[in-house]
Amino acid sequence: MKKMKWSPLLVPVISAFLFVTIITAAPATISNDLYPKPLQTTMGDLYPKAITIAQSVSPEEVKSTPEPETKVAVNSSTPSPTTATTAKPNKPATPSKPVKTQPSRSSSTLTPASSSTQTSKASALIATSKQYLGVNYVFGGTTPSGFDCSGFVQHVFAKNGISLPRVSRDQFKVGTSISYSNLKAGDLVFFSLAKNGVVDHEGIYVGNGQFINASSSKGVTIYTLGSYWQSAYIGAKRVS
Repeated sequence: MKKMKWSPLLVPVISAFLFVTIITAAPATISNDLYPKPLQTTMGDLYPKAITIAQSVSPEEVKSTPEPETKVAVNSSTPSPTTATTAKPNKPATPSKPVKTQPSRSSSTLTPASSSTQTSKASALIATSKQYLGVNYVFGGTTPSGFDCSGFVQHVFAKNGISLPRVSRDQFKVGTSISYSNLKAGDLVFFSLAKNGVVDHEGIYVGNGQFINASSSKGVTIYTLGSYWQSAYIGAKRVS
């Protein structure tokens, strides 16, 4: 009876011994397929579990194994093209009807020349006359090579765009009569040296009681309207 009680225990002991011996003798991978299924069923929990021995991997193999690529989504910084808006062409403005304007009348035709205009003309006349100071007197002369009194006046006024008759008596007939007290530069002054009331001499008033003339004794010179000239004075005319 004792032998029969121990006999069931010998099977697993022997099996475990054989299993340990096999593992010790040949260190290989042992899988569940080494032992038949009936033996696994008989031994139950005492049946040795399969031991998986992992094969060693060299460091070189580990390094050479490519890692899976990680795809990183990159947002494009390029802005999406915007839709260009076509500008509508401006409609041409409706041309306005031309306004008819009446031509303005020249003020010179309505009003006499202003005093400033007269002053500028007078200044020009005086400046021209003084250019000939010292020119000799020549009876009947009308050029800078020699003047008589009326030839000198005619030449100076012609240089400033004013046409006058040739002799002093005819020049006395043009322009506006001016009193002695209202004389201004540029006015013509007339004399009767014969003291018979007939004009026989003239000059250009330059202001400050003086006039410029072509004198028979001194040529073109400036005189002061003293007592002698006042005694022969006939009158004055303004033609500028």
